[in-house]
Amino acid sequence: MELPDLEQGLRSVGSGGHVLNVQELTCLQCGLSILKAQEKYNTIFFWGKVFGQSSDYYVAYGLKDPEFEFPAKTFYYAGEDFEFKPMPKLNQEQAAKVLQLGIEKPFGGADGKSIEAAVEGEEEAPPADDADPEAEGASQKPKKLTEADRLAQVVQEIDFDTAVVPKGAHVLSENHTIVSSTDFKGLGATEATALSKYVHFRPPVSIAALRALARSDAEFYANFLDPLEADLPKGCWAVRQDPSASLVTLRSLCWPGYIAYHIPGTTKYGGMYFGYAQKSKDLPFML
Repeated sequence: MELPDLEQGLRSVGSGGHVLNVQELTCLQCGLSILKAQEKYNTIFFWGKVFGQSSDYYVAYGLKDPEFEFPAKTFYYAGEDFEFKPMPKLNQEQAAKVLQLGIEKPFGGADGKSIEAAVEGEEEAPPADDADPEAEGASQKPKKLTEADRLAQVVQEIDFDTAVVPKGAHVLSENHTIVSSTDFKGLGATEATALSKYVHFRPPVSIAALRALARSDAEFYANFLDPLEADLPKGCWAVRQDPSASLVTLRSLCWPGYIAYHIPGTTKYGGMYFGYAQKSKDLPFML
């Protein structure tokens, strides 16, 4: 959700039962404006809010100009102080270790707290600010995973499964980079309710989309993004149209709390997540 459209976007996804109060909205707008200026982004996006037991996490991201194909997403998070800081970048081994821990409980709210069980006889590591540089250099022990690492992993997972945009909103430029389409004027009132008219804004993984992306004339080939209708299990998306036909929302049943929206006939669309970052693993047995 782009910063200028934040208030309208919150109204559009309000049917999910979660919004931001006036204090949160004001502080969030200030925090994101500062982040945008410091990191020199053309625009900044609010991704969502992850609920915690003692405090919540507010997540945002910026898009860097792509050198080839997809722009890189850089995620940031903030607590109740709304001072955004970069989210940890996990390598494949660290991400696999987070998944291996199999933590199901909600986030606590302390980003520096270790999520690994302490080994018997081992002293708990001091906070990063209090760590002794000399002692740190002497000991070559691997850094313990923290709640911030877990947050980074689950945000990436949710974003991969969601990140919904209308089909046709993005095109490939002559430089083979993904850019917003100037010809996109919005989906019609009827086609906006069709799941086949929405795609994932991320690097594709399906063979059909990869083949389309590899074509030399890909700028004239529209199917270079993975469609939502191919997501498994079948029926994991719920599409609803407002009685006035002026708003269409898409809810993820795999990740309860994610809602995307599109206003037919306009270029307004977006999506947000409000939840405990817990996946509905029983969904295939419920459909």
